[in-house]
Parts: sequence; structure tokens; C-alpha cells
Amino acid sequence: MRGMNQLRAAATCWLLVCLCLRSARAAEDVIDSPMYRLPEIPLARVVKTYPAGLAKLWLEAFERPEADYKVNAAQAIAAAHQRGMKGLEATIAPLLRELDKPDVHPTVRLAIILALVTLDARDTAPALLRLASSGDIALRELIDPALARWDHGPARAGWLERLEKSPHKRATVLAIQALLAVREDKSCPLLRTLVFSRDVVPAARFEAARALGILRPAGSDEDARQLTADASPRGMSDRLAAALLLRQHKGDGAVKLLLSLAKDPEPAVAAIALTRLIEIDSKHVEPLLESVLSSADAKVRGLGVETLFQRASADHIGLLGDRLSDPHPEVRSQARRAMSELHRQAAWRESVNREATRVLDGNDWRGLEQATIVLAQVNHKPAASRLLELLASQRPEVCIASAWGLRLLAVPETLPAALGHFRSTLADPKIPREAVDPQLCQLAQFFGFSKYKPADAALRAIVPPRTPAGFETRAAAIWALGLIHERKPDAGLVGLFAGRVSAVRPFDVEDSRVRRMSAVSLGRMKAEGALATLREFFRAKKQSLDVVNNACGWAIEQIMGEPMPPGQVEISQLDWFLIPSK
Repeated sequence: MRGMNQLRAAATCWLLVCLCLRSARAAEDVIDSPMYRLPEIPLARVVKTYPAGLAKLWLEAFERPEADYKVNAAQAIAAAHQRGMKGLEATIAPLLRELDKPDVHPTVRLAIILALVTLDARDTAPALLRLASSGDIALRELIDPALARWDHGPARAGWLERLEKSPHKRATVLAIQALLAVREDKSCPLLRTLVFSRDVVPAARFEAARALGILRPAGSDEDARQLTADASPRGMSDRLAAALLLRQHKGDGAVKLLLSLAKDPEPAVAAIALTRLIEIDSKHVEPLLESVLSSADAKVRGLGVETLFQRASADHIGLLGDRLSDPHPEVRSQARRAMSELHRQAAWRESVNREATRVLDGNDWRGLEQATIVLAQVNHKPAASRLLELLASQRPEVCIASAWGLRLLAVPETLPAALGHFRSTLADPKIPREAVDPQLCQLAQFFGFSKYKPADAALRAIVPPRTPAGFETRAAAIWALGLIHERKPDAGLVGLFAGRVSAVRPFDVEDSRVRRMSAVSLGRMKAEGALATLREFFRAKKQSLDVVNNACGWAIEQIMGEPMPPGQVEISQLDWFLIPSK
């Protein structure tokens, strides 16, 4: 049993890497705040600069006898190249000379190899190949992928030789990956031998099956059939290898085998088979949907969602609606994206609206969040009344999404109730504390877009500091007031906003979001009375990386028609282990 658990763990880990499965994460970030992009205020262009003589200094350090100096210098060269520093090709020859010395410290050797690989120093391939031939697995981890990327012909013989020699461990996996990268057909017989060798470590066996499945996109049906003979847990490794062999296959024989593998109780096997069946034609998966969608594995359920999307029908859209409540965040996000996409097709709009509304009328918080997003994105305005109810939800995800949805739907009849909730929540929050600021921020932007004058007093009350509102809500309130009073400067607001822009002194240091939106709203209101303040805090007199400076420049442009000059900021890269003293 222990051995079987280890095998299953190995198969799962391998599958996660090779299929690039996405890990569990929160639903994609669709809850936006348009106040940060309306208006679009450009930042200055950033130019990275490097102190003169950096590379020369690092090479001087590299010539010192201490290993740590050599390691730090090589690592700095690699990092600087990745960050865009030019002219580092001159370091290749000194690095290679050090690498050729006898008795190089292992850590220094690894650092040099990493630098050479990072520099894409293809001329050093022969030297790197000699080092990889020493059998040191740490060296091979760096060198094998580089030689494969460079397609260094002399390396192929060594990789092929590794496939023939035991023990078949990590070095074999690296050789297989390299041979696949260079599409070496000579490896196919050796890969087939590894696939059928049960004394090979699972990672090497699975990698061999994957590579062979790509190099031979046809003709492995009989091999796969043999590997599927054992349906017991002991045969799981064989069946996974079979699925990988068929990863590029098509035709009736392959489809029949893949259908059998798609029903496998081991999710790692089923996922590979289902993926290929969908690529061939998702109609093959339709008969399996019940078991696929009820799988305990999120990857398998996600493939079911993809099938529902590709084989759209009224019934399938209903099943997509059920997946809006899926326990896994990626699966429910995938179902939501599928429904939004299907809504673009006139034939499915009614079904999408109906099924998303059904979920919205339920009580599962996951489904409520996703259904809210769907219906808001497709502009299904009848959902607005339900979203008003959900403003009081005790799940942060739901009460925030409902406010965002109300903003997108923009149904005027919901404004009074939304304002009532805004006021009562400021006075005595009944929703989760962490949801208050992001929710009220959305509602404030709703009022601003709607130019809803009855909200003026509530918004104006939270402009000063030390109010019960958070910074996001205060910034949104100020932004909204600028829209409500656009081109009509209100003396009281002009004074409040100018005070927030200039609040940079002890005992009154304002948040940059509040200062930014205050400047924007002064510009929107054409507040000539605030020009002195705006000019004072347009300190760079051009675009910079300071959003408050840029907002003030934008506001001056709105009021006076003076275009904000473009800017360029040079940022010297100084975070190195050694930099020149001058």
C-alpha cells in the first residue's frame, strides 16, 4: 500500500508539472475600480541605468581567491543580464577561463555555469558538455536544458547513452527532456523500452511515455492496449503511460482506448485521456459528462466544463450554471467565463440569463459571487433587485461583488436603496469588516457614474480625514463628487479637495489615493481657485512616477489647457553586492 501511495503521488506530481495545471487560486480579479483609469493619466517613461564600470568591478572581484566573491560576481552578471544590462558579453571569456581551472569550488562552478547559460553563451557548449559528462546531477540540471535549447549536436550521443544505462533516475529524465526538445528520432526505441520497464522510477517512465507520445504521434495503439490490460490499482502506472503514449494520437482505435482511459478511477489518467478526446472532438466526452462533472478531481471537472462549453445546449448551460458553485475556484471561474462567452451568441442568451438567475436566487456563496459576475458582465438588468438584497450578505465575496454588479448594471431605480445601504453601513456596519471599504468604494463609484445628486451629502461627509470610511471609499467619494459637479466648481468642495491635495504636513498626512482623486476632481470641476495648490504639488512640472504630481498636472491641463509635458525617469540600478564608489 505504501508503494502504491508513493506511485500515485509521483504520478500526480509529474502530471502537475507536465500538463502545467494551474494551482488552486482565487477567482480571477474582475472586481475593478474604474476611478484608477478614468481618466487615464500617463506615468513618466522609466529608463534603467547602470553605474559605469559595474562589469569591470565584478570581474575584478571574480579574480579574487575567495569563493564567495566569485559566486557573488557570477550571480550579479547573470542577474544584470536578465534585467537588461548591455555589454556583458565581455564577461564570458573570464568566466570560461575560471571554469576550466582545476579544483574549482562546486558552488563557484554552478554560479559560473548559470551565468554562461543566462548570457546564452553558445560558444561555451563544448566546455559545458564536458562538465555534464562528469555525472554531477546539479551540473546537468543547468547544462542539459541549455545544450538542448542550443541544439548542440555532440550532446545527443550522451543523452542517448543515458537512456540505456541504469539506474534510471533524474539524469534519465533530463536526457529524455533534452532529446524531446531536439526531436531526436533515434531515441524512440529506447524510450519505448523505458515505458515498458517496471523497474524504472515513475518520473522517468512517465517522461519517456510523454516524449514518445510526441515524437510518434501515431502507431502506438497496440502498445497502449497492452499497458491498459491491468485495471487494478497496481496497473495505474501502466495506464498513465498508455494515456501519455496516445497524447497526440487520433483515429478510431485511439479514441476507443482513450474513452476507456477517460473512465479511469485515477484522475491523473482520466485527465490526460479527456484532454486528448476534447482536442479530437468534444462530442466523445458527452456520454461521460455525468461521471466527469461528479469527479473529486478539479482538473477532471474543469475538462467537463470545457466540454459543456464546446457542446453548448440548453441542458449543458444548466450544468454550467451548477458549476458556478464548484468548490474549486478555478473550475467555477471557468464555468463563469464559459457562460459569459456563450451569452455573446444570440442562441444562448436566454439560457445563460435563466441559469445564472437560478443560481443567483440560491444561497451558495460561491454561486452567488459567480452568478453576480456573469449577469453584470452580460448586462442583465433584472438581476439588480437581487443584488440589492445581497449587499447585506455575510460573505465578503458576495457583498463586494453585488456592489460591483450594481455599478455595472447601472439601474437608476436601485440608486436610492444603494444610497440607504451606503449611509447605514457607514453608521453601523452589519457586513464583514473586511468588506466595508471595497463594497462602499464600488457604490460611491456607482453614484459618480450616475451623477446621483442625492448622494452628495453622504459623499461630502467622508472627504475629511478621521471619518468612518476607509481610504478606498473616501477616494471614490471624491472621484464621484467630481463627476456630480463636473464643470461646476462648488466652493465648499474646492476647499476640501485642495486641503486634501496639500495634506502632507505633520498631523495631517493624507493617503495618496485621496490626494490623487482630489486633484482629479478639481480638474473635472474646472476649479480655477485651486490652481495655486495644484501648481505647488505639480512639483516635477512634467510626468513623473508620482501619481499625485501627475494628477495635479492633468488637472491644470483641464483647467488652463496647458498640456502636461512628458517625462522620463532614470532609475540607477544600485542593488548589487558591489558598486563603484564614484
